[in-house]
Amino acid sequence: RVTWDEAYDRIARRIQTSTPSRIGFFVTARGVTNEIYYVAQKVARYLGTPNVDNAARLCHAPSMSAMRLALGVTASTCSYKDWYGTDLIIFFGSNPANDQPVTTKYLHEAKKLGTKVVMVNPYLEPGMKRYWVPSSAGSALFGTGIADYWFPVTQGGDIAFLYGVVKILIGNGWIDHEFVRARCVDFEEIKHAAELLDWGGLEAQAGLPRAAMEEFAALIRDAKNAVLVWSMGITQHAYGSDAVQMIMNLGLLRGYVGRDRCGLMPIRGHSSVQGGAEMGAYSSALPGGKPVNKENAEALSRAYGFPIPASAGKTTVEMLEACG
Repeated sequence: RVTWDEAYDRIARRIQTSTPSRIGFFVTARGVTNEIYYVAQKVARYLGTPNVDNAARLCHAPSMSAMRLALGVTASTCSYKDWYGTDLIIFFGSNPANDQPVTTKYLHEAKKLGTKVVMVNPYLEPGMKRYWVPSSAGSALFGTGIADYWFPVTQGGDIAFLYGVVKILIGNGWIDHEFVRARCVDFEEIKHAAELLDWGGLEAQAGLPRAAMEEFAALIRDAKNAVLVWSMGITQHAYGSDAVQMIMNLGLLRGYVGRDRCGLMPIRGHSSVQGGAEMGAYSSALPGGKPVNKENAEALSRAYGFPIPASAGKTTVEMLEACG
């Protein structure tokens, strides 16, 4: 049986006899805090390796790239408090009852204020039908009905479904024209793209009839406020970033950004994944999400007091492939 001191000693000897290019750090686990992510990336770079990464590479990267392009920020535009009193909370490719169970208390409280919950997912998980919130006496005894509406898109059919919804919203003028004019760009491009798509193709790809898209569009039309939430059912696809972009297009067309009880909210599979990237535990980004380049590396070197690699390291996928 190996003691912790013996394990530390073995790891230290292996690092000492290796070279920076052959050392990699992968940081992920439930309960890992932002502070741990930050220290881990600092240690990795102190040892001279840029090969530091975490689970955000796999579950947050599609959201990061799409949100940075569309919004300039890669984090949620709102908080759980904005669920209280919003008209709609819409989950795309997400099962928070299983993956983020703490959120169920917020949903329980929001529903008491009149909020409706919409699920866009191939499968309606039992926990999203009814959930027993242990910290609420009434819910713990009788359960809380969560989902009010369910749109069972086919796997990978989210983009087609959302294009159908956008086509209806624009065609009927059910968008926030003032917000779009003042805050958005390239509206004519998405309008033209939606007009070119035929309903037969959209229905086949979405796995839902036009009537379902019209029902969803009507819910959006009548919702002054809404929070759009997505998770790995959206991002874990070859076109994950495109799906995130379509969710943001929907939110922007309705002006669900920059107001109370509104927002665009990516949620993760476990704690601090998004924070891990922001803390710099990422092969292609320094703390604060700054890109790895000579200028940023020199600035961080001055702050840390030791040289920082000025080039990006291997990504999680590359490291896994190298291991066979």
